[in-house]
Amino acid sequence: MTDDRIKQAINGDDDALIECMQQISKQMTWTAISLLGDEELAKDCIMETTIKVYKKRKTIRQPEFFKTWVIRILINECKNELKRQRKYVPLPENFDVAAPMEASVDFVHDLIDTLPFELKQILVLRFFHDLTFREIGEVIQSPESTVKSRYKSALQRLRVEMEIE
Repeated sequence: MTDDRIKQAINGDDDALIECMQQISKQMTWTAISLLGDEELAKDCIMETTIKVYKKRKTIRQPEFFKTWVIRILINECKNELKRQRKYVPLPENFDVAAPMEASVDFVHDLIDTLPFELKQILVLRFFHDLTFREIGEVIQSPESTVKSRYKSALQRLRVEMEIE
């Protein structure tokens, strides 16, 4: 995905937009499935994201952040879907590592699913998208220090869960 193609997509070239979206489609799929845990819901959120990107593409000011912008929209769509299903629980401001839960999990993916959305999205962006903490902060619109502390909390919670097994 070149800067020229992104600029063309932003300026109304539908073919360029399709090409750009296809190039990040695997990352979008992994992100949505990882956050939602359901392939059909993930497809719905990706569709909603695609529609929003199509409608709002002319509002993006910096083409180099196109991918980050799309992923942010996708995460928000996933969050909205979880709210609709009443599975989204926001973290309190003074969040601390919780006591270990007694849960039987077989795979790392299942372990990640036990985390609150705010922690899960950071792990997904870090491991599946290989984003830096600064980039993750831009995507989720949080300071880099908050991203780092939530990342650490997520890893601590995963360690606690793994010790139960």
